[in-house]
Amino acid sequence: MQIKLSNSDFTENLKLLVEAKGFVKVLGIRIRNAEELFQFRLILSASFFLILFVAGFIAGENLILYCALLGMVLFFLPTEILKGSIAKKARKILGELPDTIDMMASLLKAGLTLDESMMYIIRNLKGEIPGLFSLCHTKMLDGCSRAEAYDIAGRLSFCYEFRSFVKVLYQSEIIGNPISEVLKDLSRVYRNNQRDFLKIRAEKLESNLIIVIFMFIFIPMLALFLIPVLPQIKMMIG
Repeated sequence: MQIKLSNSDFTENLKLLVEAKGFVKVLGIRIRNAEELFQFRLILSASFFLILFVAGFIAGENLILYCALLGMVLFFLPTEILKGSIAKKARKILGELPDTIDMMASLLKAGLTLDESMMYIIRNLKGEIPGLFSLCHTKMLDGCSRAEAYDIAGRLSFCYEFRSFVKVLYQSEIIGNPISEVLKDLSRVYRNNQRDFLKIRAEKLESNLIIVIFMFIFIPMLALFLIPVLPQIKMMIG
């Protein structure tokens, strides 16, 4: 359930973002492809490297190590910002998914068609998933097949679970399965996965908290107790 992006995944996701919007903004700069992103990273890194280097030279300080560190950080910063945005969107979709599936199952059970259910969600809910449903609807109006429209929305979600969800919608419609029952089962699986994920995160936070307490509270308190007696211990050893 934890969302991580490899470099190959990131390159593919960047292409999808650019295809959807025409560009992506990083630190206020419009990026249209991977090459422009690399050039921006290089220019950003080199510019601040030179600025800090010149400032150190004027001040009579040797800041070459700080220049190198800052340049390295700024070179990777735009990529990390984009990765963070993509991962954040995927997490939001993952959080919205169980409630959306439950609502769609209820609407279908009430007699609405799949398209009518999607339009109801688009008009009455706010979030990432209604936006993806709207995109899907627009693509079908533009002449895409239902499978193509679902695939585009699924890939732009950057969320494996959402892609599985829309795949279930498409396949169930073709095969003729009772889709409302399929969606209930799918919602139950996603809720259980989320519960397990939250439990794992809570355990990690607890272990991290113990480390923080040890480093910033226990060690300083131990030092406060030992510092006054260190001279006496030294005299005893001497």
